[in-house]
Amino acid sequence: MDRQDKIAAVRARPFFRKGDIAVYAAVLLLVALFTLFAFLFRAGPGLSFSVVWQGNTVFSAPLGEDAVYVFTAADGEVRPFREGESYRDYNVIAVEDGQVSVREADCPDHVCEHFAATASGAIVCVPHGLRIEVGGEGVQTDL
Repeated sequence: MDRQDKIAAVRARPFFRKGDIAVYAAVLLLVALFTLFAFLFRAGPGLSFSVVWQGNTVFSAPLGEDAVYVFTAADGEVRPFREGESYRDYNVIAVEDGQVSVREADCPDHVCEHFAATASGAIVCVPHGLRIEVGGEGVQTDL
């Protein structure tokens, strides 16, 4: 069998075989099930948040009390934010309406500011080594 005969034999075969259709149907079913579970079993809102810096929890506060805090990466401390004070290597963390967000930061990429205010999940600021994790009742983890 020469090259042209092999090409003709491959082109003569059906595009889908019965086994192929079964595999595609199984994959489609699995994708549909995972999507369904992702929307039906969403994590509920958390009750508190924690500030984790370099792997250590340095601060925790409830989400039910509106407040504004400032995290400084130089000393890894979180304290109440005071308007007019100057900070360096900082993230301003705002808690409003049961959700936490990073309102302002002086890191070079400002990615943490673009995270949406959240009542579940986490917000990360890689340049400052900061992670804000929402926890408490109602929050589930992915396994």
